[in-house]
Amino acid sequence: MAEVAATTDRSVSRFERSVLHHLSGVKGLRGVQAFTGVTGEWSEGARFGEILEGVHRKVLSDFDAKAGGAVEALSGPNAGWMATYMLGGPGLDMVLIMHLRALEPKELQERRRVIEAAIGWVMLAALEDRRSEQDDRAFVGEIGVQILLEAAQARSQRVLADQWIARLEKVLQPGLVAVCWVSAEKPKLGNISGGGLIERQSEARGSLEGLASSAIARREPKFVLASKYEDGCADETDDLALLRQIGGESALLVPVLRREEVAAVVIVLFDADTDNSRLLRSAAAHDLGGLLSEALAIQARGHPSLVRRSVNWVTGIARGILGPWYWKLKLALLVSVIALVVTSITPSQKRPSFTAVIEAQERQIVSAPYDGFLAEAPFRLGDEVQGGEIIVAFEEADLRLELAQTQAEQAETAAELQTAQAQRDAARARLLMSRIAQGDVQIDLLERRLDLARSRAERRAVIVGGDAWRRVGDRVRLGEPLLELAASDSFRVRAFVDEDWIAELPQQAAATLLLSAYPNIPMEVKVEGIGRDPSIQDGQNTFPVWLTFQSPPEVRILDGMRGVVRIYVGQRTVLQAYSRSLQRWALRTAWRWQS
Repeated sequence: MAEVAATTDRSVSRFERSVLHHLSGVKGLRGVQAFTGVTGEWSEGARFGEILEGVHRKVLSDFDAKAGGAVEALSGPNAGWMATYMLGGPGLDMVLIMHLRALEPKELQERRRVIEAAIGWVMLAALEDRRSEQDDRAFVGEIGVQILLEAAQARSQRVLADQWIARLEKVLQPGLVAVCWVSAEKPKLGNISGGGLIERQSEARGSLEGLASSAIARREPKFVLASKYEDGCADETDDLALLRQIGGESALLVPVLRREEVAAVVIVLFDADTDNSRLLRSAAAHDLGGLLSEALAIQARGHPSLVRRSVNWVTGIARGILGPWYWKLKLALLVSVIALVVTSITPSQKRPSFTAVIEAQERQIVSAPYDGFLAEAPFRLGDEVQGGEIIVAFEEADLRLELAQTQAEQAETAAELQTAQAQRDAARARLLMSRIAQGDVQIDLLERRLDLARSRAERRAVIVGGDAWRRVGDRVRLGEPLLELAASDSFRVRAFVDEDWIAELPQQAAATLLLSAYPNIPMEVKVEGIGRDPSIQDGQNTFPVWLTFQSPPEVRILDGMRGVVRIYVGQRTVLQAYSRSLQRWALRTAWRWQS
């Protein structure tokens, strides 16, 4: 922790600096992880030293603002302690997870007092960050109002970019503002503050476009601080190197999105680490990116491109042709009559499509025959097994040992029985004969368990359910399901057919199935029967329709595969096929209105 405390970074938050300052001096503290949250949404604010991986989810889910501190011993030699502290502040919650080395109870009590004394200062820093973030976001909101109002007046994207530059220069007073437009994920410098000329090839332009490429890959605002590393530091990143070439102290990269794609990148360059540059290191930078994206959308709607104008022009011509003039109306009626005649005599083979799923008819569930430990489960979900192969095996060592002991006890009891009979001790002989009978039953039971310890497939089948292969070595209970098998030749198709089509399905109707797993291999199937268990699919009341393969599939079929089935429902005209829904609606409406 001492090495961590020695590092300083002006870009870190007050909360992070406070955690480092107040807790780094606690002796025996290996690491700390700090979280802040509002209404159950948590974010990590600080992380130093050796933290405990994977424990924060449970701690955050069990958050209680009144819980205070808690200490829990970690398992393992020299594992130490895990200390947690939960605190609810005004509009902000805080959780600290600390990893302490193995301390004596007395030392642990002393560390607890030191930690509790620092918690208040850490919470104050978190609240100050929260207040600053809210102020920053409100400040950016004021900028955004002017940007959105000006966007509707921009006649082109270049004018819009100049508006952005002017607004950001006035408010933030940076050293430079540049806008790079993006095409096919490649940035190109388009506008720059001060009205400066953009050279076709220059080191500064290449640096700006390189920073824009970094923002495109990140797809969210990014802050780069040149003074974070000393000159020549091995940890210096490509962004820092590009920033040094431009000569800036810090830079904010803001991607502007259009329909989930990066359309532009705004680069704000600061000559020094000023208050204005620190303003945009918080969530306010994300708000600025959203405002610029909305401004780009407003400009596109107010001043459409040439392609959009062409579409509007063609649409206007169509409206003019179908206007209120008499001769135009007659032409439209003539075209409609011709279309009706053609569609009423043109035959069409209607093949409506429905969602379908592969299901196995013959299923077998393999359950645990007794309480024991699972030793083998060589097959996984989707594997094919042959008849006679072992699919589940239980540990037999304990059973064989118990069987041997029982058989040995039976032999001793038999010897005692012979002695009692020789001594004519009838009472003892009857008792020993009863023990022998009980022992025989116990032996039969153990032998039966040994027979059941290895389950074999009765015939060729496919594993369609269960998770026995994940539980090898675990103890299972009597009757607990382990695997589910389905015969390889028992697969059929269940289609979810809309209620409107049920009455029109012919018996043994031919159909074509196309599975998502094999989009280029259509399979011929036929209707076998209609089920009586309706269900709601995509808002429609559907009935299950079972279909069988007309010939064995040439590809591997698995239970649960989904696809689309098209069922042939008879020949009709094009007009009947495409006006079917309208006809049915009209008939239902007319019947409803009948008195």
